[in-house]
Amino acid sequence: MKQQDVPVLQYPWPYEIGPFSQSFYEEQNDWIDTDYQFMSEATRAKYKKHGLVEAASYMFPAANTKEQMRPIARFMVWLTLLDDYYELCPVDQFADIRDHIMDIMMGEQPKADDIGLIKQVALSRQEFIPYVNDEWFIRWTKNFYCYATYGLMEETPYKLKKEYPTVSNLLLIREYSISMYPYGDPVEPSINYIVPGYISEHPIIKRLKMLMCRIIAIQNDFASIEKELGIDTEILNIILVIKNQYNVSLEEAISEAMHIHDSYVQEFVELQNNLPDFGLHQKYIKRFVHNMALMISGLGAWYHKGNSTRYKTPGEFPKPEYGIIT
Repeated sequence: MKQQDVPVLQYPWPYEIGPFSQSFYEEQNDWIDTDYQFMSEATRAKYKKHGLVEAASYMFPAANTKEQMRPIARFMVWLTLLDDYYELCPVDQFADIRDHIMDIMMGEQPKADDIGLIKQVALSRQEFIPYVNDEWFIRWTKNFYCYATYGLMEETPYKLKKEYPTVSNLLLIREYSISMYPYGDPVEPSINYIVPGYISEHPIIKRLKMLMCRIIAIQNDFASIEKELGIDTEILNIILVIKNQYNVSLEEAISEAMHIHDSYVQEFVELQNNLPDFGLHQKYIKRFVHNMALMISGLGAWYHKGNSTRYKTPGEFPKPEYGIIT
């Protein structure tokens, strides 16, 4: 199946592109050349064309200065490259890597022998400081832990065994492995508003975040299906899992995946339109949820309209290199 034959998922709200979508390519290339030399030269060359710093402006259009956008763009790069690099890392080895990254996210300094990615984590934390508070850093770090533990580390055994999960298991795993819980946290500094903890933990806000993660997970699966059909370890795609579990055609699996996606979108809209009364915070929470929605539609637009070879060009998606490239 060719990517152009796959339907483009739709949303009942628009998308926006921030003013800095083309502003960070030179910096990005410097980050890659300086701090990602533990990856092969060919892989680094591919990443320079992936447009991850551009995706940040599609996902966080409210950021209105380069200084405000820089830590978000840097985070976009390091978390994506971490996800790719450690994709097939054995779980017992990745646990220590996860914990060290969390320490850096909470303020520890990198060790002298740390790979450059760890230095990028420290830089993103430093750059976020003017726009967030300690409570946000704790939430960001906790969400990284959940992504790594309940997402990436849950996916790895399936990939190494080349074994399909059930659809129900997949949806739970992908909710975390898509990494949108930590990726979603920069919505707050992008709008200059940090959500109070008691509101962040409200069941409706938590449900909206869950829906955002699942919607984007399916969106990603649609955008990457051609690429994943050609890689034998890339089996954690909802289209492929539905096809395997129900023994249906690829077209029927796509139709069912769209139905699941659209039901999540409908629920998101219903909750967005019927938020609880958060008192003095109401207008800020409405803006926060609105910008969560813009993350979804913005990322969807970037897949199809952005300047990235990551999903569009065969052979441009890098292979996991942990344990291979030294």
